[in-house]
Amino acid sequence: MKRATINDVALTAGVSTFTASRALRGKDHVAAATRDKVLKAAKELNYTASRSAAALASGRTNRIAMLARERLAGWFMGELFDGLYDELSRARYDLTVYRAGSVEERAEFFTRLPANRNADALIVSGFSATDEEADTLASMGMPIVSVNSPYISCCQASVAIDDEAAEAMAVRYLAALGHRRFCYVGRTDPLTGKEWGFDARARGYKDEIVSLGLTDCGIHFIDSESPRSAEQVIATMLAQPERPTAICVWPDYYALRVVHELQAIGVRIPEDVSVFGFDGSDVAESIGLSTMVPTPPREIGQIAARKALNLVEGKTLDDPHTTVPVAVEPGATSGPVRE
Repeated sequence: MKRATINDVALTAGVSTFTASRALRGKDHVAAATRDKVLKAAKELNYTASRSAAALASGRTNRIAMLARERLAGWFMGELFDGLYDELSRARYDLTVYRAGSVEERAEFFTRLPANRNADALIVSGFSATDEEADTLASMGMPIVSVNSPYISCCQASVAIDDEAAEAMAVRYLAALGHRRFCYVGRTDPLTGKEWGFDARARGYKDEIVSLGLTDCGIHFIDSESPRSAEQVIATMLAQPERPTAICVWPDYYALRVVHELQAIGVRIPEDVSVFGFDGSDVAESIGLSTMVPTPPREIGQIAARKALNLVEGKTLDDPHTTVPVAVEPGATSGPVRE
C-alpha cells in the first residue's frame, strides 16, 4: 500500500499543502476547524510525517540540545527536564541531553555539536562557557539559553536564581532570630576554575555576614565521594571554642545529612543549632527543613523551553533574561537562638 504524503492529506482536507503542514506541526494562524479537518484527514490516511523530510524543507532539526554539568539523576535536573519536556513535546520538538561532568565530556560536546549542528537551539545549565567556547557557539548562529549559569556572552536569553541574594536573605532571616555565629557548608567540587562556575551562595553568605557584623565560624565542604565527610565536617565545626548557632547549607540534600549527623551525636535542632538549606526540594518537605524556596525547577524548565522555541521562531523576547523569585520557608529546623 502506498504511503500517504502531505499532499494527500491536504487534498483530502481541502486545504493547501502549506496549511496542512502548519496544522500538523501545531503552528499558529490556523483556524481550529481547519486544523481539525487536517488532523482527521491525516488519521484516515494513516499519515506519519517524515522528520528528515520536514527538517530538510524547513532547515530545522526540530531538536533542542541541552548541556548540563550536574548529575542528571538529581532532583533539580529531573524536575528541570520535566519542565523542558512539557513545552518541547507540545511543540513537537525532541530534547537531546549532553552531560559535561568532566573535562573529557565537555570537550567532546564542543567538538560534536558544532560539527554536526544537529539542534536548533542550545540550553546550557550549571556553568559558564570559556571565551573560546562562546566564540564557537556564536559562530554557529544557534540561539542559546542559559539556566542558572554565570553570564555567557553568546546567550540570547537566560533563566536564573539569584543565588547570592537568596543566601544573603537566609542569613538575614537567621540573624533576625538572634543568631550571631554562623557556619556555611558547601560541596567539594573536583571541577575547579571559573569556566565551571562558582558557588555564588557562599559569596552571598560571606558578604552578608560581613555586612551585618556577624561571626563567621568557617566555611566547610562535604565531599560527595566520601561517606564520612559529613561526619568529619560536623566534628570540626563543633570542636571550635565558639560553636555556631546557625548553619547555612548549600543544597537541601546536604542539609539533610548535616541534620542527621548532628542528631546522631545528641545535638538538638533547632534548640541547640539551626540548620538552613536551599532549594525547597522534596528532601526539605520530608523533614520540614528550613530552606530557601525558589521558583520550582519544573517551571524554570518551562520558561527556558519557551524562550528557546521563540528564539528558534525568530521572535523577539519581551523578557530575555529572567531572574526567578525566591522565598524563605521557615520550616522546623530553625528557630530563635537559645544561649
